[in-house]
Amino acid sequence: MARKRRTQRLRRVDETLRQIIADTLLTHDDRVVAGVIVTGVETSSDTAYADVFVQVPGAEARRPKAMAAIERARPGIQARINREMHLRATPVLRFRYDDSLEHALRIERLLAEHAPGDEA
Repeated sequence: MARKRRTQRLRRVDETLRQIIADTLLTHDDRVVAGVIVTGVETSSDTAYADVFVQVPGAEARRPKAMAAIERARPGIQARINREMHLRATPVLRFRYDDSLEHALRIERLLAEHAPGDEA
């Protein structure tokens, strides 16, 4: 799938949102939320929505609890964004789990299993 070309303005909005969200999660009262890593943000061209990509370090069983906790924290995060950014409308945050690290590790493992020189 071809990726849409991002304008410089949208890249700045994405990065500012990422910083605010990461800082908010880092200092959040809920320890489950505090461990979440924000890997990226992609804002829609009209800034109505922002997909926030996160990773949850630790056991896979922790992921559903962390994603639910983030969703509960969303109104407070959006309120902070509204206070700190000067956009016409605060984007609705949509949290997505970023599985790119697991995907990359799986590919590395598969490549290592089939590396030349392993065959006898």
